[in-house]
Amino acid sequence: MPTIVVSAERFRSMLANRHWSIDEVARRAATDVDVRGLAVQDQPVEFADLVTLGELFKRPWSYLLSDEVERFPDLGQDNRTVANQRMPASAELLEEYEAAAAVLEAAEELFPAQTYEVPSARITRDTPAAESASLIRALLDVTLEEQLAVKDEFAALRLWIAALHRRGVYVAQRRLRDKTVRAFSKAEGGQAVIVVDTGDTPYARIFSALHEYCHVVLRTTGICDLDEHRDVERYCNAVAAAALLPSDLLDRELAGSSFGVSPEVDDDRLIRLSHHLRVSQAALLIRLRDRGTISQDTYEELEGRRQSRRPGKKAKGGQYYPTAINKVGRRFARNVFGAVDEGAIDRQDAGALLGVREHSVERFRAELFAGEADAP
Repeated sequence: MPTIVVSAERFRSMLANRHWSIDEVARRAATDVDVRGLAVQDQPVEFADLVTLGELFKRPWSYLLSDEVERFPDLGQDNRTVANQRMPASAELLEEYEAAAAVLEAAEELFPAQTYEVPSARITRDTPAAESASLIRALLDVTLEEQLAVKDEFAALRLWIAALHRRGVYVAQRRLRDKTVRAFSKAEGGQAVIVVDTGDTPYARIFSALHEYCHVVLRTTGICDLDEHRDVERYCNAVAAAALLPSDLLDRELAGSSFGVSPEVDDDRLIRLSHHLRVSQAALLIRLRDRGTISQDTYEELEGRRQSRRPGKKAKGGQYYPTAINKVGRRFARNVFGAVDEGAIDRQDAGALLGVREHSVERFRAELFAGEADAP
């Protein structure tokens, strides 16, 4: 059986980047490779075992042969904590962040003139959240009538993603398997991408997308869990909630009614109102608290019950092309096919950018444009 020498320096850096121990790799890799020895010095590895290691790291086998250390992209601002502790980035999170970085790199190279927009008035964390929300909503140009008229939660998601796309922001919907992450964003030069979790409901994805757009506007992009343990997270939550629920809309919908009747009545009212306004219950609660409609204590009680009702995240499968389209986002996919039609890239390049095999590119195109009218 042929053997190939694997770089110990490369292997050590791959372990460090993923926070994997030698014992963990030995347990997860069904091979006879001396991984402990490989972490010390270059080792000859049989080709079949090399392929197995590549699959474990989700990299081609040739990736392990480089003598250079593996370098992951800068994660930006990491706004997560778990049990009030900082958590290192998981392999799953790093993989998703690399995919987002690849979208921005390709966009910068192929579509440099198509840059993202932010409100012309400067927004900082000192800007009142309601003012920032008003500026953002005006730029996104989604009317209250449009928001209330959509037929369901997926139509609402399409409405807001389309608004972000019109302002030059790439929005990707991917299954984020790292449980510490709800969404993230990354901006480089004139390009920006927002990634939301398909394990969340459509209404929750809308809130995440607007929360991340606030980070783009503030130039504080990075990894988010959307919890309010940091000032910047609380601010972005407040802005996203106010953008979705302007005061005049809430004044109209809340006229003559109040919370605090009973837990059952309050919960039922929260659920009904969130569906009517086409927003998540979390966004509605944040807005009700921030405008003084409910107290902090009432907010915590309602939020606690909402969390207990929240179902576990479920992966959706069985629809290859819709999932593939969501992973890169419709705006990016349309731009890729524009580059193909202009002769800037070929079908093989398009497949690599879209994450599909070359023979699937044309079917991807057909599914993309056939579903433009009714897919998020």
